[in-house]
Amino acid sequence: MSGVRVHAIVLGAIGGLGLTAQLVLLRELFAVFAGNELSAGIFLSIWLVCEGLGAWFFGRLCPRIEGSETGWLLGLGVFSSVVSVLAVMAVVFAKPVLGVLPGESLNIFTLSLVTSAVVLLPASSHGGLFVVGAALFSRLERKTGVSRAYIYEGLGTVAAALLCYFLLLTRVAGLGIVAMFGGILLVVLGLWIAGPLLGRMVFLWLGTIFLALSTNRAGELERRLYQQVWPGQVVLKVRESAYGKMVSLERQRQRLVLYDGVVVMNAPVVDIGTLEQMVHIPMLMHPGPKRVLILGQGLAGMVAEVLKEPVTEVKMVQIDPVLVDEIRRTGAGLVQRELADPRFELVIADPRRYLLNTKDSFDLIILWPSAPDNLSANRLFSVEFFRLCRRRLTKQGLFVTRTPGSIENLPAEAGAILRLRVASLRRVFPAVAPVGLDFPLIVASKSGFILEPESLVFKFRRAGMDLTVLTPEYVSSLLDPFRQQVFRTRIGPETEVNHDLKPREIFFNMVREGRRSSPFFSRLYFKLSHAVERTTVPILFLVLFLGLGGTLVKGKGFARGFGVFTSGFAGAGISTLAILLYQVRFGSLYSNVALLLAGFMLGTVPGAGLARKVAPRIERGPRHAALLFLCADAILILLLCGLILLGARGGVVIFVSSLLLAGTSLGWQFGVASIERQKPGSISGGETAGVLSVLDFTGGALGGISIALILAPVSGLLTAGLVIAGLKMVSLLSQLLTMAGSKFRIQRV
Repeated sequence: MSGVRVHAIVLGAIGGLGLTAQLVLLRELFAVFAGNELSAGIFLSIWLVCEGLGAWFFGRLCPRIEGSETGWLLGLGVFSSVVSVLAVMAVVFAKPVLGVLPGESLNIFTLSLVTSAVVLLPASSHGGLFVVGAALFSRLERKTGVSRAYIYEGLGTVAAALLCYFLLLTRVAGLGIVAMFGGILLVVLGLWIAGPLLGRMVFLWLGTIFLALSTNRAGELERRLYQQVWPGQVVLKVRESAYGKMVSLERQRQRLVLYDGVVVMNAPVVDIGTLEQMVHIPMLMHPGPKRVLILGQGLAGMVAEVLKEPVTEVKMVQIDPVLVDEIRRTGAGLVQRELADPRFELVIADPRRYLLNTKDSFDLIILWPSAPDNLSANRLFSVEFFRLCRRRLTKQGLFVTRTPGSIENLPAEAGAILRLRVASLRRVFPAVAPVGLDFPLIVASKSGFILEPESLVFKFRRAGMDLTVLTPEYVSSLLDPFRQQVFRTRIGPETEVNHDLKPREIFFNMVREGRRSSPFFSRLYFKLSHAVERTTVPILFLVLFLGLGGTLVKGKGFARGFGVFTSGFAGAGISTLAILLYQVRFGSLYSNVALLLAGFMLGTVPGAGLARKVAPRIERGPRHAALLFLCADAILILLLCGLILLGARGGVVIFVSSLLLAGTSLGWQFGVASIERQKPGSISGGETAGVLSVLDFTGGALGGISIALILAPVSGLLTAGLVIAGLKMVSLLSQLLTMAGSKFRIQRV
């Protein structure tokens, strides 16, 4: 086999390992630490920083190891495969080290530390593998070797992403997926790179061991890892679905189901008082509820409470059939009795799509989660969703939701969530009332309702229900008029609402969750939101000054570097923005991350290939390279405008096409910069790859974390897209300056 084909296969295997390690580690962090799409920005940024460090180090090292790159490639291949598998295990074992309980989340600072520790070695070694592979490729093609290495690594990344999406993510444990692609890389190195027969046999033997882990043994090994993490619990099952990861636990006949790290089932029910108040008090407020709709996980408790009432029909809408099956299996008798009741119907569907398409109407709609912890959940707390609920209510129907905290202990963040929820509902319903029970309850209606303690207590006594916690006397105490007046006084004025594209509830819920483990960083994050709203425009003007000033002083070298940096920012920013918009649109992401990443990486391949085709023009002078950069910047700006306008309503094709174009622009600029920089006899391909990778990854790290953690939850997704477009506009102007010629530059003395 020719040298080009061998190196192409090796680089493809490197790309596949990097993609799967990144994808699986992200999913495992979600599942273990109750992460969300916004915390994905932390992971993406840290991964890119670490990969950039590896690329920078080996880029500087390449001139010194010239002639021995093959040995370094073999060593890095083994090292990266091993540490990628160990990193997946380390995510699980981080819980006992930190003393984190099942279902407990982490604050941003602690999550950043854990992510850094887990990601450092796999990401940096992957960056080093690409640089060393590019150095070897540059021996074959001195002018376009880096761009060709970029192409083949991208092809391997795309192939791995598509395999994960269509075949692996829902069938193979994450540990097994990483081991599979680590084994593929080792086998490839053993077949075509390793030297003597003994070396080849060693690599093939190691690759076979890794591939063996990708069978069903990986799932059992993963279950045993979780068993080691929680020695007091019996880990019954670890399962994957297209929407999330489930871990079922049992301790002293108490069973839990964790879904992406969050407790979604606890049987027998621990907090029965909350369920009874959530169900029976709203039903007492309605003159005669017969048809009830539960949105969210209601099995193993809530459904049973509703069925105690004289209802004729109870529907529960749940998007994940695997979760329902796991709760059915784990919840045992209670869930079986709920499912067996002829009045109950389980609907497997996205709640928003169900409400949009159904013709049914309901007397009571119960939204069970207290606050959104991700964008999929935020779709159930926005003004847009409440409009759908209003359409499906009968004339006297009630919509019921709760918020975190209690009326005796209502921290600032919980109060902000309550005000947001009330304000959002008042945009849709004419009658909205917060009710202070043991927790804040909000009741909304199209025609109004009566909340009189005497009337509700009378109806309760007449119903003759024998509940565990709730009694007529308790209802009278909870609804005491003075108690309710004090509660409403403490809520405060409403200032803003929660939208699909401006998910403010997620931001306040992240602050609230962070306060439990780190009040200092929680307050810091809260204050940061106010600073962002005041400083976004000044920061853009500062970037404009630095970009144009640096180009005037330093010339085309600065302009190209600034272009790659901003393209890295835009690439990660657009990817993050597309992921967030995808959640808003479809409400599911767990396995679809691979599809979105495949679209982006697939775009980098033709982008870098086009750069190779126009290499002769690049050599004619800086104006031609500037024009090529300018075209890519213009495409990104137009793409962002289209994504902002169409993303919230478009189909999957819109998202994949947008990421495809974004990847094409990024690959185009990376290829142009590498060809312009890498000239015969002046600089090695490895060093060129290292320099450009550092700029790309650094920009990407800033883009991912600023969009996911700051701009999107604080200013909204539309503003986040406009900021990315503004940054690329500065890059476009800097390329125009280089085209204008040296007469507009300040001459260096």
